[in-house]
Amino acid sequence: MIKKSVFVFILTLTGSGLFSAKVQANCTDKVIKKIKTLHKMAMEDYDQMEFASAKRTLKDAISIARRSFCTDKVEYANVLVDLGIMYITDPSSPDESRGRLMFKKALKVNACAKITPDLKTPKLQKILNQVRRKSGVKCASADSSSTSGTTSGTSATKVLAEDTGPEPDNLEHKTPDEAPGESPILLTCRAPKKGVSKVVVYYRKPGQSNYSALNMTNYSGYSWKATIPSEHVKGAILQYYIAALNSSGSPIMAHGNSGAPNIISITKPVKKSDFDIEDPLSNKKKSDGSKKDKPDVDPLPPSFKKFKIRLGGRYGVGYLSTSMCSYKAEDVNNNCDGEGTNISTAGFATGEIGGELGIHYFVSKKWTMGMDLRAGFVQTDYVETGSNMGVGFIGLGKALYHPMAQEELFRVYFGPLLGGGLLWHQWIVDEDSQKSDIFQHGYVMAGLSVGFEIGSPKVSFYVNIDAMGVFPLQSTVHVDFTGGLSIGF
Repeated sequence: MIKKSVFVFILTLTGSGLFSAKVQANCTDKVIKKIKTLHKMAMEDYDQMEFASAKRTLKDAISIARRSFCTDKVEYANVLVDLGIMYITDPSSPDESRGRLMFKKALKVNACAKITPDLKTPKLQKILNQVRRKSGVKCASADSSSTSGTTSGTSATKVLAEDTGPEPDNLEHKTPDEAPGESPILLTCRAPKKGVSKVVVYYRKPGQSNYSALNMTNYSGYSWKATIPSEHVKGAILQYYIAALNSSGSPIMAHGNSGAPNIISITKPVKKSDFDIEDPLSNKKKSDGSKKDKPDVDPLPPSFKKFKIRLGGRYGVGYLSTSMCSYKAEDVNNNCDGEGTNISTAGFATGEIGGELGIHYFVSKKWTMGMDLRAGFVQTDYVETGSNMGVGFIGLGKALYHPMAQEELFRVYFGPLLGGGLLWHQWIVDEDSQKSDIFQHGYVMAGLSVGFEIGSPKVSFYVNIDAMGVFPLQSTVHVDFTGGLSIGF
């Protein structure tokens, strides 16, 4: 009886093992293709803002992967990443905790899992970096082909594997997240042979708005490669797209386009030994040799200008009340202790015309601290008591926030100001003779500065508006307009 039970138990284990082996074999190319098809359908719904439908389709893909024991495949990890993105970005019911969970599951399958460029935002990348660090997973290679089936790296000397895969249906390419500045960038892709005569990379050189063409070379099977020269890898980002052309030179398929190009972040040139593949933004080391945890600090690109000098002109207006006293006219109404006179109607008066010299320093990629020094004058019709003008001098300290990158053609900024000096305004004090006099104000000034620049990081034109209160000497509100040339170095 015991022997029979043992025999039945052995048969059960053997049958289970055979069944398990049979099920494991169910993760076929057909199943993978089904998962990829559902993934594509979900992302199409996502593009149409159909979040609920997109999430349901991705969940169906996950169920198929689990039933078919495909949970160790890259395609399964890619589905998890995009489902996490949908949980986080769903405008009707955002759920960051579930999104983080999906990221964590994806990284367990593929430590090199990434967010596709067309979905990437600073917030999503930050969350993925945080989950990756907390999970303790390490990506074996920044150029791992496991994430998309294609390779695309940042090393021009990289050894490329032979392409023995099946012919793709479309142009396949993986955009690198970032690359060190002043180093060549190797780009690769896979394209079908049918109808394709050549493959071209179109990229923007530093300081140019038009795209330059770079022909790719077919090095193995359906794989193509091209290297962007190091002298063109400068600035904060590199924009490019890849197109497959037919025999007449017309594009028949592409990865990206001129209006929505692929983007590679360009980082500060670093030695390979000092580059943290998991968190390239954190490439400084602690005393124990490990990396410092600074994922949110963006390194400054090589072309970044830390100093700005401003040379320009200025003009101002300020508010005058009827209680204020002018500077040189006789006291007609005897309200100014024998010096100056009042005005009959309050209003905004013209201020000084003069010049400006400013210097500002970028304490970070977005913030500057600086000082603007200004001088100007206004004239009076009363010259009996001396000079016929009032000359003002002011200094304004500013902390300005620059939300846009230096490489942008148009850049705005804003921030608080605090300073001091002496201001003058001009106003008619004698209605009969239409004579005007000058009004003195000071000595403390506080307010807000806003403005914009147009041009390159080296040379640009700027327009600035400073709105401030002036006190305690004949307190008033003053607006200063300045504009001129901004030089970066």
